[in-house]
Amino acid sequence: MDLWDLHNQGRINAASTEARHASSKASGVATDLHLLERRVDHLTLLCQSMWELLRDHSDLSEQQLRAKIADVDTRDGKADGKIRKNTFPCPKCQATCHSANQSCIMCGADLKMHKTHLFEA
Repeated sequence: MDLWDLHNQGRINAASTEARHASSKASGVATDLHLLERRVDHLTLLCQSMWELLRDHSDLSEQQLRAKIADVDTRDGKADGKIRKNTFPCPKCQATCHSANQSCIMCGADLKMHKTHLFEA
């Protein structure tokens, strides 16, 4: 085996290793996607069930539901079909806090009272 063959064999081995890594990564992404799809399906089922209970046991209409969806959607300033996490100043130290946090990362102040919606984690 000459020098050129050794060089090419090294490149082939490197490409093979990279291909195995990419295949493994793609498999992990496919698993994550499957789990997300299951969560979305479950949440869709829950939302539909809750809406049907509300509709059947109250005088709420689909038009009112759509209006409320639009209202909640635009609370963050964008009509994009998402609820965004917000930032606000810490009530104790004024550091910028993220609404997903339970406490200020700078001073430890409790931020639970600053949640912008019930389902925010």
